[in-house]
Amino acid sequence: MSTNTTTTNQHEHINSDTDDDRVYNALDYVPQKQPHHRHRTTTISSIASSIVTNLVTRPCWCRRYSTFVVKYSWCFLLLGSSICIALGLAAVLLRDLPDFNDPTKGFIPRGKQTLTSRLFVLEKIKNELDRQMAAARLTSKSNILSVTQQNISSNQFDNDDEEEDDDSDYDKPSSIATFLEDYKIYQNDCAFKSSSQTKCLSNKQVSRLLKNRRDFMKISKTIEKQLNKPNEHMCTSIDLNRHYEVYFESSVESSRNLLTLENLLSLCKKQKELVNLFELHSTCHYTLPEMIAYFSNKTDCQELTQNDIKRFINRMQRCHALYDTGLIRTAGLKRYREKPLELFQYDSCFFNNFTFLTLEYLVDKTFLSTNETRFTAMWFLKPTKPIKTENGTDTHTSETAYDLFIQHFYKNPKFDDGLTRISALNFLDIRIPAAMKQIRVDMFFVILAISLIVAVTVIYLRSITVALMTNICVILSFACAYFAYKIILGIELFPYINLMSSFILIGISCDNVFVIFDAWYSEKLDIYNEARLKNRQVEFYGKLTDKQEKQYRRDREFTASVIRQRLIARDDPNHHPSNEGGEEEHFDLIKNTDLVRIMKVNDEQMIQMMEGVLRHAAASVFVTSFTTSAAFFTNMISRIAYVQLFGLFMGLCILFNFLMNITMIVSFVIIYEKFCEPLSNRLGIFNHFPELFDKIMLTLTRLSHAIFTVYIPRLIIKLRYILIIIFFILGVIGLVVVFHHPKLSPPKSRRYQFFQLSHPFERFEYQMRDEFLSYINEDKDNVTNPLLIFVFGVEDTDLVHPFYPDRKSSITNETMIYNNKIDFYEPETLRWFDSFLKDLNRSELFVNVEQTYSQWLTIGHLLHGFLNPNSRGDSSYNENEFFIPATRNDTVLAMNRLFKFFSASNQVSGDRANDDFRLGFLPDGKTHDLRALLFLVNMNVTFDAYSVQDAYYGKLHHYFDQRLEQLKLSEGPDGHVYEQVKHGWFVSPQFLFYDLMREVIRGTYTSLIFSMLFAFVVLLLTSGNIVITLYAILTIIFIIADTVGIFVLYGWELSILETIIIIMSVGLSVDFTVHYGVAYIKADWKRNQAHIRRTSIALKSLHLDNGNATDQSLLEQVSPNQNQVPKKKSLFARIQAWHARGNLQRFRRIKNSLIRVGSAVFIASLTSFLAGLSMAPSKLTSFSQMGFFLMLIMFVSWLYATWFFLPLLSFLGPIDKFGDIPFGKLFRCGKISSTPNNNEQHQLHENLNQEQAI
Repeated sequence: MSTNTTTTNQHEHINSDTDDDRVYNALDYVPQKQPHHRHRTTTISSIASSIVTNLVTRPCWCRRYSTFVVKYSWCFLLLGSSICIALGLAAVLLRDLPDFNDPTKGFIPRGKQTLTSRLFVLEKIKNELDRQMAAARLTSKSNILSVTQQNISSNQFDNDDEEEDDDSDYDKPSSIATFLEDYKIYQNDCAFKSSSQTKCLSNKQVSRLLKNRRDFMKISKTIEKQLNKPNEHMCTSIDLNRHYEVYFESSVESSRNLLTLENLLSLCKKQKELVNLFELHSTCHYTLPEMIAYFSNKTDCQELTQNDIKRFINRMQRCHALYDTGLIRTAGLKRYREKPLELFQYDSCFFNNFTFLTLEYLVDKTFLSTNETRFTAMWFLKPTKPIKTENGTDTHTSETAYDLFIQHFYKNPKFDDGLTRISALNFLDIRIPAAMKQIRVDMFFVILAISLIVAVTVIYLRSITVALMTNICVILSFACAYFAYKIILGIELFPYINLMSSFILIGISCDNVFVIFDAWYSEKLDIYNEARLKNRQVEFYGKLTDKQEKQYRRDREFTASVIRQRLIARDDPNHHPSNEGGEEEHFDLIKNTDLVRIMKVNDEQMIQMMEGVLRHAAASVFVTSFTTSAAFFTNMISRIAYVQLFGLFMGLCILFNFLMNITMIVSFVIIYEKFCEPLSNRLGIFNHFPELFDKIMLTLTRLSHAIFTVYIPRLIIKLRYILIIIFFILGVIGLVVVFHHPKLSPPKSRRYQFFQLSHPFERFEYQMRDEFLSYINEDKDNVTNPLLIFVFGVEDTDLVHPFYPDRKSSITNETMIYNNKIDFYEPETLRWFDSFLKDLNRSELFVNVEQTYSQWLTIGHLLHGFLNPNSRGDSSYNENEFFIPATRNDTVLAMNRLFKFFSASNQVSGDRANDDFRLGFLPDGKTHDLRALLFLVNMNVTFDAYSVQDAYYGKLHHYFDQRLEQLKLSEGPDGHVYEQVKHGWFVSPQFLFYDLMREVIRGTYTSLIFSMLFAFVVLLLTSGNIVITLYAILTIIFIIADTVGIFVLYGWELSILETIIIIMSVGLSVDFTVHYGVAYIKADWKRNQAHIRRTSIALKSLHLDNGNATDQSLLEQVSPNQNQVPKKKSLFARIQAWHARGNLQRFRRIKNSLIRVGSAVFIASLTSFLAGLSMAPSKLTSFSQMGFFLMLIMFVSWLYATWFFLPLLSFLGPIDKFGDIPFGKLFRCGKISSTPNNNEQHQLHENLNQEQAI
């Protein structure tokens, strides 16, 4: 008991002699600066440091907070945990859980000045038109109900005949002679006339393309029965809305052609297996073996021969030229909507659409040129009416399709017989629902990441409880952020990508925890070293092992030898210690984790240590947390809800994690020191491990200390010039790759990848869609001459907030905002619309405007007829010009009659009313006044690349603005038409992808710039040194450039996920650089130096200015001879000498930085790297890409922070106050005194007296 008491008192005595800039009396013989002698007007390095200093690190607040944490650590920890748990439960119980079934919510840009918002407004206009037309149809049906009932039998008969025309073929010609006779009569007639065609091929031209050869097909009644399924249309077309697609390829790599007899028989067998598996015997299915059998009039594909394959190829090649004209495709797509070819309907090129279905859906695009196909598809249509199972559930839903995929197709080789195998799948478009299901499975990788973090923490800190507490803080941070997200902000949309924040947060949290614990053990090491240097006895938790006892004795013996050498140096000025650098290295290597960890400290020492932790670790954690969160918050600049919400939620997670670090984690540090550490050592938990484990741990510990305290500093200092040049060149190369060539560019495809490309669903999306003509032509039709809609009368304001996409209406219950200024009944307004359409027709930017203007003229004819019913033969009326009524009242009258005519017309209000209309009129639902007008034209462009879209949209926007500007100039100051139509706008469904990419590019670069600016400001305010800030920003730029450059070379394109990753890179790359920078600024570089033969400039100036003769003589003895005239040196020599004098300080600061945070930074990068590694095996592209990004950004960040940033500082880092921005002086209110105050003078007098004694 007496020993413990004595040791405690000695520790208390030691603590009273130490301060912030502690140096060891036994080594230096320099009196220590007492905290109460520090004057308040000491220059503060920055505003941010002032905040930290005033709130945390100033003696009053820092000590009070440290005292509170030490004394009430349990209360602090339990209270914080309880609050976080309560907030998380409240968010879960009071709000609905996130729904990931539709990941496309928030995937598109919305808001002001976005084209996608215009598309939403256009959709609302369409819905309103459909609603009014549906009401008109109901009214029309009620008016003719009686007539319908009277003629119901005849109408039923007619309907049956009409349906038969649609669903079955015409009677076959009796002979070739009949066909030739008809051909002579109708050879100049149009072979196939479609309402959308302006030109058509004649029967004579079709016959010539068929080389004037006749090939009429005949099929048996058995095949006809197979084609006419019950309750189905005839199997001559494919309904793309209800199908299973199974794609096959050859299993033999050397022979890829499937048009061989062995492969076709293999496919025929698998066709029957799939029909049984899908239970689709009563619906249509289309396969290549079956189609070849039909062309040979065979009912079973197992009966195929080699001659059947040759006959099939010859028939397809006969139709090749005709297919290239587009006639086969046009007739095939419109089989049930337009009247099919009458003259050639039994020709093999048109019969039952067999040729169309084969070329578009069953063989790949290379068939017509090679007579071979590498891939083939099998199509199976699900029933039009749902089928119930025995337990009452529906079949052929997305759920059952997914179960089929998992059970029979996913990694199942049963469909690989050595001849053919499954290449890709598309089941009822379940790719997106399957990805959402995979999210739940891949959350297992979060557990894997936590396990890896626990393992690394146990190895590094040798503590399981610290690892568990780190992960608990991650979970609680997530819960608090979810509460703020759902309850405080009230945001409903929760993108699935937010789940990835858990992986990122694990790495960031570990980084902060390692820095805090390293600072704690560094403070504890100072007390340990101080006790040895003052020859005080150290008390430990538990009993020391033999190895620990030997290590402790060696430390004490070496310390005694150091003290003896320094005493000799004091007495003999000519004596120079021979191993001063070795002594310093020994004091660094003396950081034996076992001895430091198990050293016993009292509450007063814990308070002192906690002050040091807050002083050294708080600034780093503060800067890294706020710069990282700010980088995520800059995602809010984007107009894409996914990007905005991920940045918002991730920023909230980081801020809450920072609060937990400075509250709960520091409290846990005290609890761990008071309870866990003594308990662990008394029980000897780590002593019970095998001796091999103990040796490995000891070896790793010593190796770590040797690397970060000796070898890395030596390499950085000796190779600093080479390292700077190498990494500078690499950074420049990264910038060239990202911004010049090959350059980060928008994606060429409109598809979004969910799974890895080897997944069957992604192989369909990214490979098969580019192999089969049906999808190729569909994509081509969508991007060639797409529709453009001009809208007048409705504002382009989307009233639905992007964060709440499920809300149907706004607060005012309005779905659209009408432009009340526009008057469609004004003759001058109609006249401008007429001139605008004429101008569109003359412009090279548009095509098919004549169709729109033709309908516009038809409207004019109707208006003229309603106002002048008896005006036939009126010579004054020009039918080639739009009729404009003379007065507004006449226009109102004619328009009302026009709307009544539309309501009563079956052609307008029928089911196919909207197919070919290129004009739209939207009346008010209540007043029936015209509120909106729409024009539809086609754009003269093919949107095959983003650059093309961007250039065309720029021309289009300029054209529309120019027309409005011309109207404004022509009307003069008194014009009113311009004020009515200036709010008009245009949009196209094909602008969706362009708008997404435009917002991705704009948001990426804007957010990147703002996050870099914020990081610059925070670094400047925190470090208070412009040199450190510039070096850090340069390092961050190179880190981002090299990371993104590697992904560009790897083939990444700028999409939504890449946008998030690039913006994230700013926040994640700043951490390690900031840790080193803050440690460099706060480095105690004077430690372990002998100051006994030096006299400070301040002491000299003080006593020389005071005129004390004794002091002056003493100073002259220790000062250089002032009477000697120094030799004048060149400017370069003076700069070189100044640089050489500063190297000692730079090198010591570099070394101190690595000692304090080097190992913590490395382990933090390792934990984040492992968190990314745990995501890499995910089958979801978003998870795996984020994992690869985390691994790469951590690796590159550590490389640049350690091997570029530190060499920069060692070469030309700031010393003393160089580069400091005196924010304290700038914001000081009083006049700055030029002379030292009384306290400073007193301290300088004491220092001089000590030097005089020497």
